[in-house]
Amino acid sequence: MPRSIPGPYPDSDMQRFLDTFLYRESAFLVDEVLRMDPKEGFIEARMDTLRPLPFSAEQRVGPNHPAHVSGAEIIMITGSLGCMHAWFFHGCHWDEGWAGFGNRIHRADFKRLASLGPPLRLESRETRCRVGARRVVLRLAFDFWQEDELVYTSEQSAMFFKEKNLADQESPPPSLV
Repeated sequence: MPRSIPGPYPDSDMQRFLDTFLYRESAFLVDEVLRMDPKEGFIEARMDTLRPLPFSAEQRVGPNHPAHVSGAEIIMITGSLGCMHAWFFHGCHWDEGWAGFGNRIHRADFKRLASLGPPLRLESRETRCRVGARRVVLRLAFDFWQEDELVYTSEQSAMFFKEKNLADQESPPPSLV
Protein backbone atom coordinates (compact mmCIF):
# COMPACT_ATOMS: atom_id res chain seq x y z
CA MET A 1 0.00 0.00 0.00
CA PRO A 2 1.45 3.41 -0.94
CA ARG A 3 2.35 5.64 1.96
CA SER A 4 1.65 9.33 1.99
CA ILE A 5 4.68 11.62 2.18
CA PRO A 6 3.45 15.06 3.16
CA GLY A 7 5.11 17.94 1.37
CA PRO A 8 4.82 21.09 -0.72
CA TYR A 9 3.76 19.35 -3.93
CA PRO A 10 0.65 17.64 -5.25
CA ASP A 11 0.30 14.17 -3.68
CA SER A 12 0.05 12.72 -7.19
CA ASP A 13 3.56 14.04 -8.07
CA MET A 14 5.14 12.34 -5.05
CA GLN A 15 3.19 9.15 -5.69
CA ARG A 16 4.45 9.11 -9.32
CA PHE A 17 8.00 9.67 -8.03
CA LEU A 18 7.67 6.75 -5.57
CA ASP A 19 5.85 4.43 -8.00
CA THR A 20 8.65 4.78 -10.55
CA PHE A 21 11.62 5.37 -8.20
CA LEU A 22 14.79 3.40 -8.85
CA TYR A 23 14.37 1.59 -5.50
CA ARG A 24 11.30 0.12 -3.85
CA GLU A 25 9.37 2.47 -1.59
CA SER A 26 10.75 0.91 1.63
CA ALA A 27 14.24 2.15 0.63
CA PHE A 28 13.01 5.75 0.41
CA LEU A 29 13.82 6.94 3.95
CA VAL A 30 12.30 10.42 3.78
CA ASP A 31 9.06 10.72 5.78
CA GLU A 32 8.06 14.34 5.20
CA VAL A 33 9.23 17.13 2.93
CA LEU A 34 9.08 20.44 4.77
CA ARG A 35 10.33 22.80 2.06
CA MET A 36 11.40 22.70 -1.58
CA ASP A 37 12.89 25.71 -3.31
CA PRO A 38 13.78 25.03 -6.95
CA LYS A 39 15.31 28.50 -7.42
CA GLU A 40 17.69 27.92 -4.51
CA GLY A 41 18.09 24.20 -5.28
CA PHE A 42 17.17 23.44 -1.67
CA ILE A 43 15.16 20.71 0.06
CA GLU A 44 14.40 20.42 3.76
CA ALA A 45 12.85 17.17 4.92
CA ARG A 46 12.37 14.95 7.97
CA MET A 47 13.06 11.30 8.71
CA ASP A 48 11.42 9.38 11.53
CA THR A 49 14.22 7.39 13.19
CA LEU A 50 11.70 4.98 14.75
CA ARG A 51 10.55 3.74 11.33
CA PRO A 52 11.78 0.31 10.16
CA LEU A 53 15.44 0.70 9.17
CA PRO A 54 17.06 -2.37 7.58
CA PHE A 55 20.58 -2.03 9.02
CA SER A 56 19.72 -0.38 12.31
CA ALA A 57 17.30 -3.21 13.07
CA GLU A 58 20.19 -5.69 12.88
CA GLN A 59 22.52 -3.89 15.31
CA ARG A 60 23.88 -5.65 18.33
CA VAL A 61 23.29 -2.95 20.91
CA GLY A 62 25.32 -2.52 24.09
CA PRO A 63 26.92 0.17 26.24
CA ASN A 64 29.76 0.64 23.74
CA HIS A 65 27.49 0.40 20.67
CA PRO A 66 24.18 2.21 21.25
CA ALA A 67 21.26 1.88 18.85
CA HIS A 68 21.61 4.43 16.05
CA VAL A 69 20.81 5.18 12.41
CA SER A 70 23.53 3.33 10.51
CA GLY A 71 25.92 5.06 8.14
CA ALA A 72 24.52 3.00 5.25
CA GLU A 73 21.06 4.42 5.92
CA ILE A 74 22.47 7.95 6.13
CA ILE A 75 24.08 7.48 2.70
CA MET A 76 20.81 6.04 1.33
CA ILE A 77 19.00 9.18 2.52
CA THR A 78 21.46 11.33 0.54
CA GLY A 79 20.65 9.27 -2.55
CA SER A 80 16.92 9.72 -2.03
CA LEU A 81 17.29 13.48 -1.61
CA GLY A 82 19.57 13.70 -4.67
CA CYS A 83 16.96 11.84 -6.71
CA MET A 84 14.31 14.28 -5.48
CA HIS A 85 16.45 17.18 -6.73
CA ALA A 86 16.79 15.53 -10.14
CA TRP A 87 13.12 14.57 -10.42
CA PHE A 88 11.39 17.66 -9.00
CA PHE A 89 13.83 20.39 -10.06
CA HIS A 90 15.33 19.07 -13.31
CA GLY A 91 12.64 16.85 -14.84
CA CYS A 92 14.57 13.57 -14.60
CA HIS A 93 11.45 11.40 -14.45
CA TRP A 94 12.20 7.69 -14.08
CA ASP A 95 9.15 6.70 -16.14
CA GLU A 96 10.44 8.86 -19.03
CA GLY A 97 13.72 6.98 -19.40
CA TRP A 98 15.89 8.67 -16.75
CA ALA A 99 18.14 6.86 -14.27
CA GLY A 100 20.78 8.17 -11.93
CA PHE A 101 23.67 7.17 -9.73
CA GLY A 102 25.73 8.76 -7.03
CA ASN A 103 29.25 8.86 -8.40
CA ARG A 104 31.42 10.60 -5.81
CA ILE A 105 31.47 11.40 -2.13
CA HIS A 106 33.80 14.38 -2.04
CA ARG A 107 33.63 14.73 1.73
CA ALA A 108 31.58 13.06 4.45
CA ASP A 109 31.73 13.77 8.16
CA PHE A 110 29.73 11.81 10.70
CA LYS A 111 29.73 14.34 13.55
CA ARG A 112 27.95 12.13 16.10
CA LEU A 113 25.66 9.12 16.17
CA ALA A 114 22.09 9.74 15.06
CA SER A 115 20.20 8.01 17.85
CA LEU A 116 16.94 6.16 17.37
CA GLY A 117 14.08 8.26 18.70
CA PRO A 118 14.23 11.94 17.75
CA PRO A 119 13.63 12.62 14.03
CA LEU A 120 16.37 13.80 11.71
CA ARG A 121 16.03 17.14 9.93
CA LEU A 122 17.53 16.74 6.48
CA GLU A 123 18.85 19.58 4.33
CA SER A 124 20.18 19.25 0.80
CA ARG A 125 21.37 22.05 -1.41
CA GLU A 126 22.71 22.10 -4.96
CA THR A 127 26.15 23.69 -5.07
CA ARG A 128 26.80 22.97 -8.78
CA CYS A 129 24.58 21.89 -11.60
CA ARG A 130 25.13 21.02 -15.26
CA VAL A 131 21.98 20.31 -17.21
CA GLY A 132 21.84 18.91 -20.72
CA ALA A 133 19.09 17.34 -22.78
CA ARG A 134 20.13 13.80 -21.77
CA ARG A 135 22.42 14.30 -18.80
CA VAL A 136 22.19 16.16 -15.49
CA VAL A 137 25.16 16.38 -13.13
CA LEU A 138 24.55 17.64 -9.60
CA ARG A 139 26.88 18.42 -6.74
CA LEU A 140 24.98 18.54 -3.47
CA ALA A 141 25.75 19.59 0.09
CA PHE A 142 23.94 17.67 2.84
CA ASP A 143 23.46 18.62 6.48
CA PHE A 144 21.48 16.32 8.78
CA TRP A 145 20.45 17.52 12.21
CA GLN A 146 19.00 15.84 15.29
CA GLU A 147 17.72 17.96 18.17
CA ASP A 148 19.59 21.00 16.76
CA GLU A 149 22.93 19.15 16.64
CA LEU A 150 24.68 18.42 13.35
CA VAL A 151 25.05 14.65 12.96
CA TYR A 152 26.17 14.40 9.32
CA THR A 153 27.54 16.76 6.68
CA SER A 154 28.82 15.94 3.21
CA GLU A 155 29.33 16.99 -0.38
CA GLN A 156 28.46 14.43 -3.04
CA SER A 157 27.92 14.27 -6.78
CA ALA A 158 25.40 12.34 -8.84
CA MET A 159 24.79 11.89 -12.55
CA PHE A 160 21.45 11.33 -14.23
CA PHE A 161 21.09 10.01 -17.78
CA LYS A 162 18.16 9.70 -20.16
CA GLU A 163 17.78 6.46 -22.11
CA LYS A 164 21.42 5.43 -21.81
CA ASN A 165 22.15 1.72 -21.48
CA LEU A 166 24.49 1.54 -18.51
CA ALA A 167 24.23 -2.21 -18.01
CA ASP A 168 27.36 -4.32 -18.27
CA GLN A 169 27.30 -6.00 -21.66
CA GLU A 170 29.10 -9.12 -20.43
CA SER A 171 27.07 -12.05 -19.20
CA PRO A 172 27.03 -12.53 -15.44
CA PRO A 173 28.99 -15.52 -14.13
CA PRO A 174 26.97 -18.71 -13.73
CA SER A 175 25.45 -19.35 -10.34
CA LEU A 176 27.44 -21.56 -7.99
CA VAL A 177 24.32 -22.97 -6.33
